Amino acid sequence: MERKGKNLITDLAYTDTEQHAENSYEKISRLDICCTLASGEQIDLEVQVANDVAWIGRTLFYWSKLFTGSLLKGENYSRLNPVICINLLKFNIFTDKAKQQPHSVAKICNMDEKEPITNLLELHFLELQKFKKKKLSEMSRAEKWIAYFSGKLTKMDEDAMLHDQILGKAINIRNEFMKDPDNYAAYLNREMEILDYKSMMQQKFEEGEVKGRNEGKEEGREETTVRHLTNLIKNKKFSLEEALITLEIPEEQWDSLKEKIK
Repeated sequence: MERKGKNLITDLAYTDTEQHAENSYEKISRLDICCTLASGEQIDLEVQVANDVAWIGRTLFYWSKLFTGSLLKGENYSRLNPVICINLLKFNIFTDKAKQQPHSVAKICNMDEKEPITNLLELHFLELQKFKKKKLSEMSRAEKWIAYFSGKLTKMDEDAMLHDQILGKAINIRNEFMKDPDNYAAYLNREMEILDYKSMMQQKFEEGEVKGRNEGKEEGREETTVRHLTNLIKNKKFSLEEALITLEIPEEQWDSLKEKIK
């Protein structure tokens, strides 16, 4: 978040990641990481690997649950604390060629002046696929985190980052995690689950395309048959059954075609 001076993040407390529904018909939301800063601001950090076309709606839903949940019954609206949602994504959510920066920030703004009208909502989108590797010395602190999460750091880069109190700790924890056989097996199983999901979705997409083409061909044939039938009835003065027989149409298709002729 590149905060400095008085806005520097000095402390945080992790909070419950399950947002309970107030009514039986409300949707329960489960957050990946939720914490509250010393300033009172709430942070929701979500990590998503598989593409989700409804992600913006999802992050707004999470924001709304945290935002409304921060106000106790009877309290004044002035007591509402800002909620910041950070979305770490392994896919591109903004496909416009003009939006190629890996880090995008969204706020509620005045449309004319393009200035935020409040700090109560702040959405960060980190699209890892858009990150372009550069020299470690040229990276900002935020870019180093993006490079780390996107897997674009070399072993030499990671060794150079070990002196950093926070980034170094993250790298060491990751290395220790991967050394554990059970953790590594769980990691591989998760990777296979993601690959299986992507493969299944691709297969369903391809099957849908084939089905759509076949249905389109069938509809096209039926429309042509209806035109021929209509032509015989109007121009040749055939009865509907005479026209069906003349075109040698199977009897099992008669009822369907009769409905369309009517």
